[in-house]
Amino acid sequence: MVQQIHYKAQAFKSSIVKAWRMEIMTGLAIIQSVHVGKEDVQKATDDSVPAVKNLLPRGLINSGNLCFLNATLQALLSCSPFVQLLQELRIRDIPKAGFPTLAAFAEFVSDFDMPPSSNLKKDAVETGQPFHPAMFEAVLNNFNPDVSNSISGWPRQEDAQEFLSFIMDQMHNELLKLEGQSSGINGFKTSVVSSAEEDEWETVGPKNKSAVTRTQSFIPSELNDIFGGQLRSVVKARGNKASATVQPFLLLHLDIYPEAVCTIDDALHLFSAPENLEGYRTSAIGKGGVVTARKSVQIQTLSKIMILHLMRFSYGSQGSAKLLKPVQFPLDLLLSRELLVSPSSESRKYELVATVTHHGREPSKGHYTADVRHSNGQWLRFDDASVTAIATSKVLHDQAYVLFYEQV
Repeated sequence: MVQQIHYKAQAFKSSIVKAWRMEIMTGLAIIQSVHVGKEDVQKATDDSVPAVKNLLPRGLINSGNLCFLNATLQALLSCSPFVQLLQELRIRDIPKAGFPTLAAFAEFVSDFDMPPSSNLKKDAVETGQPFHPAMFEAVLNNFNPDVSNSISGWPRQEDAQEFLSFIMDQMHNELLKLEGQSSGINGFKTSVVSSAEEDEWETVGPKNKSAVTRTQSFIPSELNDIFGGQLRSVVKARGNKASATVQPFLLLHLDIYPEAVCTIDDALHLFSAPENLEGYRTSAIGKGGVVTARKSVQIQTLSKIMILHLMRFSYGSQGSAKLLKPVQFPLDLLLSRELLVSPSSESRKYELVATVTHHGREPSKGHYTADVRHSNGQWLRFDDASVTAIATSKVLHDQAYVLFYEQV
């Protein structure tokens, strides 16, 4: 890989300059500049890290109500940039003290061997022996500290999407801590909109319509570079200039309850459709009062891996319930232009790489599995310790809970 090397010619002898040029020509450039940036270090390690496609699939043993953990981990392994991050963490010797989530993932990916070279058929996939993901015991105890049982016998079924959001939030915080930065108390969840006037600015959007824009305070991490994007929500009220807020996201939570939602495209259309805000209080001087406003949401920055959470579970005073409604989703997803703030600046096409499905009629019971696309295009179903090849028609069922799409 050719690397860019910035230097001042007068600071080095001609022989060194010549040597550097030879290294660049052969793709073996070594960083020898006075300042070594973080990006350069990452590039230097990329060549020594095995690609995610070379991992040998392995099942995960369920010692009791841990299918939510197993399915989530298998789905994450379908995301090439994420596994590359894990492989980089593996060679950095992450301490368990203070970094339980990063250490668990680094140990986890180390248990996946390289597949042996063999003359397998195109649609055949070789798998390794299943193993027990015991390295995540500390992570699970942090996820639910009220549960004293160990990973060898988890007392109840958990929500896979809640666990996914938790570990991503923890990884984000720990990555920033590893780099000597602070993300606040709870990373993504504690980002707040500043109300100071100097943190506002007027931006011009589509059709030259301006809005007073605020952005949430947020420090990006290596995890955010993979799964993170930005949402722009605009509120319009009569007699007031439009107010826009930009905030980060790691997952998109899609409401599938309305009768009109039958597909992922329907759910995304509903996600970006304007909605009325009753009791909205205006801030214009001399015009303050409670009015009805309109709010719309669009994606300002797309993520490399787009995670879509279909909101099948509801929790309330009457207990929990699951929505068994069928929702169709495609292998190839093309985001509509109406969903994006600037659709021409980025690729709108995504390919499905994994799904997580909950089987059963109740949120607190049932079973989780993951369908994952292998490097040769073959789909695999991970059902705890079992790994089986499945047809595409089996992947495209209508009861998926979490979808993972990779940007093309």
